Amino acid sequence: MWDDEVDVVCCGSGFGALAAAVAAADAGLDVHIVRPGEPRPVTPGPETPWLGVGVDDPETRDYFDALSADLTPLVDTEYDSALTVRVVSEWTPVSGRGRIAPFYGARLQDWAQRCLTSPYGVLYTRLADRGTTSMRSGTGEEIQVKMLGALETATAADTTAVLGDWLSAQVRDRQIPAVDNGTLQRLVFEEGEILGAVIDTADGPLALRARHGVAVSTEPHPDATSAADQPIEPGKLVQVGLVGYSASRFGRLELLELGRDGSGSGYCNSGRVHDSKRESGRSPARRGREMHRYPPFGQ
Repeated sequence: MWDDEVDVVCCGSGFGALAAAVAAADAGLDVHIVRPGEPRPVTPGPETPWLGVGVDDPETRDYFDALSADLTPLVDTEYDSALTVRVVSEWTPVSGRGRIAPFYGARLQDWAQRCLTSPYGVLYTRLADRGTTSMRSGTGEEIQVKMLGALETATAADTTAVLGDWLSAQVRDRQIPAVDNGTLQRLVFEEGEILGAVIDTADGPLALRARHGVAVSTEPHPDATSAADQPIEPGKLVQVGLVGYSASRFGRLELLELGRDGSGSGYCNSGRVHDSKRESGRSPARRGREMHRYPPFGQ
């Protein structure tokens, strides 16, 4: 039944799919990107789903809707397309023998909504070890981070355009295969576990088995606040990373900056790029953990 078998399938027009593909390739996984010719815009309405706009397959629809069932209705939600620059207190991993990080299950719902209302968000269908590192944010909270690389510009430029070009270059450098003008038709389930995805292409359906799961990026919102006038400060070096909470299926692409003495810098507070002081996080449960068809919310 399968046309091809890979480790990870990354679907969507958002930056989250590209970032997830780069992270998976760096982990030595076999990755396939699926990009639609035109983004599927999210137009809020009473029946508009949070995830999988345009996907009609009942089983896939039930899965997406179950993950977002407890969120504020989409029509009542405010979108913001600004890219977050997060201050971290240090680049070194948080460590400590026998240390058990606190688990804030109640915050997973808030984190899921923040990822879904951002054009930089991504959903992972499987909780697995994605090679993230536990780090301290500028507010002292522990987050899970997968570093993708460093970004620097010589002149003031639009943040979104610079980051998009940077991600595209990373994909090309890693020679990650891509299906252009393809859209997600459905996820393939077996006994509640997602085995892969079927993609609609110009040449007909393409069935891709995904040994390590599927990553689905959030889609653009037509009424979101524009971030086109938010430049990266010339000469400023920032790290590009996928950020998340432990035990959450949701992640978000962010820029990370090292703060002095664990505090935020003037750059992050200047208004040039949206600075989120709230906790964020994504991340792994352990490799091989079973992915249930209808997981607890936010996981």
